Amino acid sequence: MKRLLIAILVAFLGYSAWWFVAAQQLRTSVEDWFADRRDAGWDASYSDLSIKGFPNRTDLTLTDPQLVSPDGQVAWSAPFFQMLSLSYKRGHVIAAWPDQQSLMLPSGDYAVTSQGLRASLITDGELILRSNVEAPVLNITGPDGAVAIAGLNVALQKTELEQSGYRLAKSIESLAISDPAIAGQGVPDALASLRADMRVTLDAPLTTDTLPSDIPNPTALALRTAEVSYGTFTFKADGEANIDTQGRATGNLTVEAENWRDALQAAEASGVIPPELAQGAVDLLMLLSSFGGQADKLDITLRFLDGNVMLGPIPVAELPRLTWR
Repeated sequence: MKRLLIAILVAFLGYSAWWFVAAQQLRTSVEDWFADRRDAGWDASYSDLSIKGFPNRTDLTLTDPQLVSPDGQVAWSAPFFQMLSLSYKRGHVIAAWPDQQSLMLPSGDYAVTSQGLRASLITDGELILRSNVEAPVLNITGPDGAVAIAGLNVALQKTELEQSGYRLAKSIESLAISDPAIAGQGVPDALASLRADMRVTLDAPLTTDTLPSDIPNPTALALRTAEVSYGTFTFKADGEANIDTQGRATGNLTVEAENWRDALQAAEASGVIPPELAQGAVDLLMLLSSFGGQADKLDITLRFLDGNVMLGPIPVAELPRLTWR
């Protein structure tokens, strides 16, 4: 019995020492990160750094963190910021933000209020396996108005079939803008829903070392589902494309839209689309929808050819280059 107690005590002391070493390493890495920002010319500070959670967790809390860019045009501050993790499960970190934050951009000052704003990151060494951002409520108020988002969820997961393949899915249950560009009778105050599911192949895997300054370029995209609902108007799309080294896409995109005429009329009434352009768009879309046999439903396939958008043999637009570096 005495030997068993000694063994338990030794194991406890060993685990305790390991926890304190891990906590000190975490503290040092965060302190070094802030020091690196200051060396780069940033104003990077906090009033307190604490690590709690012994013995199962290493939960780090920064009190009054603040970041200001060298030119003073970008800044962020909050009452606190947390990084939560299990001490015995390395490579899984959860970031938690407070209900109120302040953000400054060249376009002005923004107040960010939220409920349950969280992000998680799961890694294998430096390789990113999964990441997720969620917020039941996220409101952003700036100089030009406010945006209210409910049910935000964005998820990234590395696929097992490709070394540099990822699945990106996002959903928003509702989105409202205080001063929308399109408004009027019959136009709802909020976007009903937005959902998208995409497969992305990159020219290199995502790692903690490369983000956010050196994002790999996409080499292929496959949009499985994209759906937007706004009042009676619904929009769906799916397609796939290969992307060359210059960022030019070649592939196709199938687009479906229901009650598109109501959306155009609302845009025209709000002045977003000039009347003469709106009428031309109506005539063109009516012609296209007639191919499917339903006047209020649009079902067409767009081709991407070396970065150009083709409707049949006719080029109608040019895509931006899909490259980050």
